[in-house]
Amino acid sequence: MSVIPSFKIRTDTDELMDDFSITDDRLTTALEQLRCVNRFLSGYSTSMAVLAPFLRSRSQQTTRILDLGTGIADFPEYIVKWAAAQSPAIDVEIVAIDANPVTVDYARSALKQRLPEPLQSKIHIEVADALALPYVDRSFDLVMGSMFLHHFAQDNAIVILKSMQRISRCGILINDLHRHPLAYLGIYALTHLLPASPMMRNDGPLSVLRGLSMVN
Repeated sequence: MSVIPSFKIRTDTDELMDDFSITDDRLTTALEQLRCVNRFLSGYSTSMAVLAPFLRSRSQQTTRILDLGTGIADFPEYIVKWAAAQSPAIDVEIVAIDANPVTVDYARSALKQRLPEPLQSKIHIEVADALALPYVDRSFDLVMGSMFLHHFAQDNAIVILKSMQRISRCGILINDLHRHPLAYLGIYALTHLLPASPMMRNDGPLSVLRGLSMVN
């Protein structure tokens, strides 16, 4: 059997992180490690390349953002820190959602440790299902999903994209994985050479194989 899997068709194998029965430190350790992966593999900078000009263009007003599948809320954390560091500071309000109540509780406690109180108030973390978003039309300026959409079957991903468009006034931002051998080998090496958790070792390479494309 070949060590390198096929990248022509995306896998439908579920990631361990999508198993909501896992509620112990297997989950929370992986959430912390994902934060490091997003930082070192340019997840934040990729999103900010689009988001920063948008926020600067609206510097005279508050921008409301909805972040889907927020996990440990590391993307909202990065955004509010960046916005506060601008001169003058840019006002953002972020609603960050995740369908897993355990993840939401952990994210809330993590932000209390990582952010000063004024920045904590900029982020509201809620339990919500991306397939049944409880928000009215055009209730956010921007709706974003970072490293999130690949968790869903293609039909459900399309439903989510349509809901994102419905809720957003200005646009949507998707930052996700490219189903490509280099991406697969890179995350495989990272999670096997460094002290990654078993969940990260399983889900990292698998998430690349779940990457969506316009074709399949």
